[in-house]
Amino acid sequence: MYIISIVIEKERTEAALFDKEYKLLLKKTGELEDAAKLCGALISESGISHADIDYVGIAADSSLVSPCSVASELEKSIGLKCLPTTLTDARALGEAYGLEDASTLVMLKIDEKIECGIIIDKKAYTGANNQGKSIAHTVINFDGFECSCGNRGCFEAYACNSGLNRIAAESGVDGAGALTHKQLFEMNTPEAKQAQMLYVKYLATGITNIINLFQPRYLVLDGPFTEVGDALMNPMMDIVLREQYTHSMSNKGEVRFADVKSDTALIGAALLGR
Repeated sequence: MYIISIVIEKERTEAALFDKEYKLLLKKTGELEDAAKLCGALISESGISHADIDYVGIAADSSLVSPCSVASELEKSIGLKCLPTTLTDARALGEAYGLEDASTLVMLKIDEKIECGIIIDKKAYTGANNQGKSIAHTVINFDGFECSCGNRGCFEAYACNSGLNRIAAESGVDGAGALTHKQLFEMNTPEAKQAQMLYVKYLATGITNIINLFQPRYLVLDGPFTEVGDALMNPMMDIVLREQYTHSMSNKGEVRFADVKSDTALIGAALLGR
């Protein structure tokens, strides 16, 4: 039996054929609306039939399309069972794949908003109503910045791109409002240093909460903010290691940046039926 996985992102749609051992055999790239066409090309070029496909795993950027809607439409179009998930969940599954000790893994993607993928016993956790994992809306500063959800002080309101710029603006940083994480952390003014310190503190608070809640073997950070590298990771981890309630234990989980390999989400989507 074989598995097809499809990953839908802003830049492109990728489809791949995997064998039952999750070895990637063939990959095709197209546009957003090309999912059915890509599936057909994989089957045709590999010389197999529809009956040889166990299922199609679909991971989609939920800011573009609904993974469930894409799966439903594709299932009708090609007549194969389709299993949907979010892009972040697929990346989390792909990260956990091959790590023997990754029974628990949390992926935190920070960009315009915060998305979270939680892997427990090598499967993605979604909650009873598919609305679990709302780490973005845990409160880290009571009565703090207003969040897009309507509450105040949410993790997302501080850690995402707009939160970074609000912190920079309150600190009096030139150019605040249009700064990237990398740009802010490359500045050396007193105002920028103040904003960097505050951002690291709030980011560390949110991450400490995640560790205290899940105690994951791996906590993986993803998104453009990771371009800052050690200038962000080192001071953040100083706080996290000190403040997590397991600080005195020797078997603490590992916090690291995400694997940037392009096939991570494809592998994760292929694993949905496992």
